[in-house]
This record gives sequence, C-alpha cells and structure tokens, in this order.
Amino acid sequence: MLKLEELSLKEVSTMTGASIASLKVATHRAIKNLRKLIERRGGNS
Repeated sequence: MLKLEELSLKEVSTMTGASIASLKVATHRAIKNLRKLIERRGGNS
C-alpha cells in the first residue's frame, strides 16, 4: 500500500491500525522477497 498508492507511513498506520515500526518491517521484507523473485526469474538487468 505504501509504495503502490504512494501513501505515507502515518497514513497507512491510521488506515490499518498497524504501528509505523511494523509497517517499516513489512515493507522491507516485501521488497526483499520481490528482489529474490526477480533474481530467480533472471530479471537482474
């Protein structure tokens, strides 16, 4: 939601009830997983 809809951490926190810290962790993990998937598919260009 943060990256796709260009919302701030504070906005997403208000919408979801999740803490800003947990949102940062979730975002970091999601980006890390996406990088792994792209690398596995040979998309490292």
